[in-house]
Amino acid sequence: MRKNQKYTGDFKVKVAQAYLFEHLGSYQTVATHFGVANLTQVQNWVKLYEKDPQLLYQDNRGRKAKIKLEALSLEEQVKFFKMEVELLKKLHSLLEK
Repeated sequence: MRKNQKYTGDFKVKVAQAYLFEHLGSYQTVATHFGVANLTQVQNWVKLYEKDPQLLYQDNRGRKAKIKLEALSLEEQVKFFKMEVELLKKLHSLLEK
């Protein structure tokens, strides 16, 4: 059994379309037909396809990138720093107790 198999966006779309339009049967049948190890993966791809097929081309694995302040607008930076100050105030008050 393969671990951490990465599928292309085109493959995911093909599998979702096969389930929705080709009437191959259950999720398990489609997963077996295309060699996908987990039928839950097919279910997730179908749900994403129904929302927006472009979502199948995104790779959401791994940790999210940290926010780079330079990439934010000035207004967003101000909001970020205000939230940070509020958090530090709450932490300080908790530590004083």
